[in-house]
Amino acid sequence: MSDERERDPGLLVEVVPGILDWSGRHPNHGGTVHSHFLTEQRVAIDPIGAPGLIEELERAGGVAEVLLTNRHHQRGSEEIVAAFGAALHVPRSGLDEFGAADRPDPVGYDWGEEIVEGVTAHEVGSLAPDDGALHIEVGPGALALADSVVGDDQGLGFVPDSLMDDPEETKRGLLGSLHGLLALDFDVLLLAHGAPVASGGKRALETFVAEPRTASLG
Repeated sequence: MSDERERDPGLLVEVVPGILDWSGRHPNHGGTVHSHFLTEQRVAIDPIGAPGLIEELERAGGVAEVLLTNRHHQRGSEEIVAAFGAALHVPRSGLDEFGAADRPDPVGYDWGEEIVEGVTAHEVGSLAPDDGALHIEVGPGALALADSVVGDDQGLGFVPDSLMDDPEETKRGLLGSLHGLLALDFDVLLLAHGAPVASGGKRALETFVAEPRTASLG
């Protein structure tokens, strides 16, 4: 499940009809991260900046809403909000991150809320109070995860223990939340850190919950 696909940064690639993916280098840690665009709703999820991205999004219809799966995924949101006048939606429990006057004024959303048509927020927590998932009613259904699960060449995994305050307790909490999300209808898995799983995403998550591992982010 490598997220290093041979394509130009910023080029939108179809995951399934109605969902596009792109990747870029994170400005802080330098790793490759993934973002997604819902074409019908004109929604950008956890958008990372990349060369030519604004022009690509214009050709795709423009952005009406930006949704963050947690407060840390601001990434290239400011540029998109400025370019399109898009509304920025953030988990309500993560709004304190947005106190600076030079940042976009976000709209807080609650767990269980349908933020935009066909996109409902679900709490994951454990790793952070505002770490969540978005259930997307597009095609076979999709689930977008914040940082609870990441992808590497071996498949799905936890972030390294060094990024958790109490690794064992955090993992127990994550597995409980992820098990609950398996009750949702989805086949596509969208990761903020890792390439999207276009089919068999629910199966992959079920396997991970049954046999958890830690991913290599090096």
